Amino acid sequence: MSGERQLALTEVGTNEVEIMVFFLDLTEKGRVYRAYFGVNVAKVLKIMRIPDMTMNPPEKSHQAVQGAFNFKDRDRVIPLVDLAAYLGAVKVEDSEEKVIITEFNEVMTSFIVTGVTRIHRLSWRDIEKPDRLVDRYSEHAFTGVVRIDETVVFILDLEKVVIELNPRSALAFYGTEQGQIIADRDIHILHVDDQNLVRKMVKRSLENNARFHVHSAESGEDALNWLRARLEDARREGRQLEEYVDVIISDVEMPVMDGFTLCSKVKKDPDLRSVPLFLFSSLITEETMHKGESVGADGQFPKPQTEGMVYEMMTTLARKVVGEDVDA
Repeated sequence: MSGERQLALTEVGTNEVEIMVFFLDLTEKGRVYRAYFGVNVAKVLKIMRIPDMTMNPPEKSHQAVQGAFNFKDRDRVIPLVDLAAYLGAVKVEDSEEKVIITEFNEVMTSFIVTGVTRIHRLSWRDIEKPDRLVDRYSEHAFTGVVRIDETVVFILDLEKVVIELNPRSALAFYGTEQGQIIADRDIHILHVDDQNLVRKMVKRSLENNARFHVHSAESGEDALNWLRARLEDARREGRQLEEYVDVIISDVEMPVMDGFTLCSKVKKDPDLRSVPLFLFSSLITEETMHKGESVGADGQFPKPQTEGMVYEMMTTLARKVVGEDVDA
């Protein structure tokens, strides 16, 4: 991928993703080695050489931020981040280094890397969650690990990186004006996201409203297993599934099972499809809304627009109650 962002070629609901693989040449104790990383191609805007002119901001939000430059394609000044420095590693200096420009969560950021290889189409089922050792060593910088052609590739958790690079802007992420959201009963929410930081932020934000109770799941598969377990509980206790879960909020890109696949399975299951499901992802744009619609999502919201999603969620639940009353 050498120019502007291209549309992903994967089909919706097939549990596939396109990963762009890049690498860093690093050195440690006199040994030089190449480490491979991956990022969802849908988040990549452009790949370019390091710009000739960069500016140093008066105050750096993070030691890995090398400066900023004017991205002429969008007429925007964006930060230039030394990815190796962010990971706590020392890179081998190379005059042919590349810059990967990303755009998601309404934020543009650029990362210095040694080089880019190619785009691979993968199944989310082949992408494993990082084990505890990798998580601890990397400070939770990776959202998944996959082996491609005998090479271990770490999927970078770009959302966590961007939040850490600009902590002040992160304070506004996932917030809601709780005083404006009124519920006359308890609302049970299943929130699905592979990123621990996002799960915590969304749970804290929603549960500021005492009526909201959030159960978190790490992947579409975890969520589906939880839903089926609650369905068994409901049958055993002679209750309705809605007494355990009112609504599902799901990310899209997750190891093992993505949000599109989860949504498709829920909406095709006669015992689960009555539960509203909202997709909540940095991949959702006006150009990609048709993907969520094709798998039956009840609503789609780009991160971090939590407040708009909550209003729509409450409206959907209210309509559902009115519909049930009319049917009765």
